[in-house]
Amino acid sequence: MPFPRLDTPELLDEHDAPRADVERSLRDLRRINRWLGGIAIYRRLTRRFAPFRSILDVGAGTADLLESVDAPVKVALDFKIEHLRYLHGPRRIHRVAGDAMRLPFRTGALDVITSSHFFHHFTPEENEEILRESLRVAAKGVAVTDTRRHRIPLLFVQLLGFLRLVGRITRHDAPASVRRGYTIAEARDIAARAGASTARVVRAFPYRFGILLWK
Repeated sequence: MPFPRLDTPELLDEHDAPRADVERSLRDLRRINRWLGGIAIYRRLTRRFAPFRSILDVGAGTADLLESVDAPVKVALDFKIEHLRYLHGPRRIHRVAGDAMRLPFRTGALDVITSSHFFHHFTPEENEEILRESLRVAAKGVAVTDTRRHRIPLLFVQLLGFLRLVGRITRHDAPASVRRGYTIAEARDIAARAGASTARVVRAFPYRFGILLWK
């Protein structure tokens, strides 16, 4: 059951968070993507645009989702360089610090633009702008995934925190991210205003959604 959206800042976005806490949170996020379906959903959505030669993940964090995708050119973009540099990762992923609303790429530069668990950080108006900018850079289309705003995922991440299975930042940020999230209907409304030739919003297990935009 959805509840009113509450836009609460997240600790991982702060510039002065202790390094040890940040690195623990980045490890938490990698584990969550691996074990709770994030990687599988990301791969399933990007396959909608196959075949593609190049892919850009916006708000990529440690670029773990790009590690799971086969493409000759893979680019990870995040506004925090320390997230991109965490573990350094495979050399074949290009890492770029930048702004999602002003992507530092020419029009049609990369086949597919993606983001995962990034959408909830922004207002509906900001997300519309980000989707339009992503469509500008995309040659084929855009794939976005995030958690739905719902009481069940909220209770689940609160339980992870109560059991101390995640670090201090994740104990705060995971519930905050669910509260900042969007429902299927809200995501559909934002996607419809992004200017794509075709826009679809799909449900993804568990309690996630995907936005698919075609040029």
